[in-house]
Amino acid sequence: MFKAIKIPFLATMILMLLFILQGIQLIKLNIKSEQNKDIVSLAKKSLNLSDNILNLDNQDSLVYEFALYDSDENIVLSKLNKNPRNLNFEVLIQDGYIYYKRAIFVDNKLYFLVVAKEQEWSKIALITALVFIGTLIVIFIAIYFIYQSTLKIHERQKKMMDAFFNDAMHELKTPLGVATINLDMLEVHNRNTHRIKSALKQMKMTYEDVEFFIKHSYENFPKSVMNFSSFLSQRVRFLTTIANSKEITFQTHIFPNLEIFISEIEATRLVDNTISNAIKYSKSGSSIEIYLNLVDEQVVFSVKDYGRGIKDTKAIWQRYSREDLSQGGFGLGLNIVLNICKKYNISYNVESIVGKGSTFTYKIPAFKEKLIDSLVNDKIKP
Repeated sequence: MFKAIKIPFLATMILMLLFILQGIQLIKLNIKSEQNKDIVSLAKKSLNLSDNILNLDNQDSLVYEFALYDSDENIVLSKLNKNPRNLNFEVLIQDGYIYYKRAIFVDNKLYFLVVAKEQEWSKIALITALVFIGTLIVIFIAIYFIYQSTLKIHERQKKMMDAFFNDAMHELKTPLGVATINLDMLEVHNRNTHRIKSALKQMKMTYEDVEFFIKHSYENFPKSVMNFSSFLSQRVRFLTTIANSKEITFQTHIFPNLEIFISEIEATRLVDNTISNAIKYSKSGSSIEIYLNLVDEQVVFSVKDYGRGIKDTKAIWQRYSREDLSQGGFGLGLNIVLNICKKYNISYNVESIVGKGSTFTYKIPAFKEKLIDSLVNDKIKP
């Protein structure tokens, strides 16, 4: 992607640099121009004062300051706010003042007339401000241009990736379905077919995770009131085949008829990813405890395993994060669960001890029939 934006990036950076350099040069030229104007005006003023040198003490000006020095550079008369350090100059710019020195003779004696003027910075400040604002505008336009270029490239790549994943998922769905149907039609039940069935279910869950990951940003999954107790029992039965392949048993404690408001697709991802992770990281021959209770108008769903435990309970929720790379997977499952929790205001927590196991707990708001729905239902009743 960087190669694609390299040319526009370099072009905008060069344009910005040229604009900044041109702005700095413009400020310098304006400062020089103003100084030259001041020097010319000081030269005229010094000429005027030298013509009236005998009446110098009575000369006053709101703009110009002046001083008269003898040949030994001693002050004869001074109306300067800041005296120059020495007289070794013709034109001197010092401490915000411009000084102009003229040598004159009075009664055949040499004197030095120094005329000064405070530099005017208002015009320079205005030009500097305009250059600064112009530079900011150019930088903003340049950043916007780079952002738009990057965004278009990103969107194009995203579309290509989405198209690839959609095609890949479509190509996987058909053979996966065919294999599952034909395995059921064989009506052969032994250890080998059991392992095949377990592998197909794992592939199906991985397929559904990737499909959900692709579609969840733009597809609105329909929500409905769900008997979560019955739904959870059904998903446990579905996952039992996978658990049996590792000789893992489920111990369920499911309180009946607990209802929540959620889409079935998202509820499936929440339950399947949590329980399948417990299976994946549990030891062979161990057990997994599944609880469902009602506590303070919240449906509390928890899964406890006695597996290897989790080292970093915060990192596991991040996309593409995997606690153990040898276990495979894409690292999408718990990130999908996290997004579902945020969407439905489900509080989630994980407690884990390395080497002893983990407990995932979700507190889902219980469905409560609204008062208006109750009134409508009462009117419908004969």
